[in-house]
Amino acid sequence: MAENNNTVITDYRREALCKITSGALSKLPAVSHVAFGDQGVNEDGSVKPPSGAQTALNHEVGRYEVGTAEYPIATTARYTVTIPAEDLPGTLLSEAALVDDEGNLCAIRNMLPKGKDEDVEFTFTFDDEF
Repeated sequence: MAENNNTVITDYRREALCKITSGALSKLPAVSHVAFGDQGVNEDGSVKPPSGAQTALNHEVGRYEVGTAEYPIATTARYTVTIPAEDLPGTLLSEAALVDDEGNLCAIRNMLPKGKDEDVEFTFTFDDEF
């Protein structure tokens, strides 16, 4: 996931990546979920830039287990989740985060609101680029 004003790798994950490459850690917790929230935009509708210091979304409304990661190129892990049709009807999703299997946020993306219709599955992909 290339860094831009709307996407950030969290400070927690940067520290863990540093420590694993230097040998200070022997295991890096795997990404296991994508969390979604509905407060990734300002009152005027502009996208809030996320902060690497964040340890939670502004307002998490759901968390879903990722499927098997895909690797469209050697330096990108692509995670896909599907929000079931019966979940979050009418919610305007505007923030998403990769979450590791210890519950820590690894990367955050804020975006323009995406409406979740009732009785419609919502599939979301999140690329983690290195």
